[in-house]
Amino acid sequence: MVSDYLSVLCRRYMGVLRAEWRVHTTAFDDLKLIGDSMDWLCKKENCLEWSKEKSFHGPIMNTGLAKLNRKKVALDCLKNLGSEVHRALLADGLEKRIDGDKNLHIRISLSKLVRGEIRLVTTGNIETSVKGIFKIESYPGSSPKDIATKLIEGMI
Repeated sequence: MVSDYLSVLCRRYMGVLRAEWRVHTTAFDDLKLIGDSMDWLCKKENCLEWSKEKSFHGPIMNTGLAKLNRKKVALDCLKNLGSEVHRALLADGLEKRIDGDKNLHIRISLSKLVRGEIRLVTTGNIETSVKGIFKIESYPGSSPKDIATKLIEGMI
């Protein structure tokens, strides 16, 4: 009885609290193209805020940060990843992507993103990526992995 109640509660009210995307680029990368691609992914105009920093080796690095602090916007962004990515996340196992702070970590290929495709970066593959962090809405007595699994399964 209680588990049925929690299941309904999870389906209706639990999801993603916020999301954040981070991308690191060099001075040679096309920031406008990357920004437009991130706007498409997040469904929000001018979502990236750029900052310049000196890298460890000296050249200037650009860091783009998109913060999606509203639940609906963050959830829409997760939905926008597409069923192929959702299936890959589930097949890969969500437990290794969720940290102790209930954050779901996702890396997608930057080169594919600027072409209008969304693909997960495979483990061990060295390529430029965009890192996404989704804060899972989870309360005591519920498992962030179970909530994320039900949420992503519902998006397929």
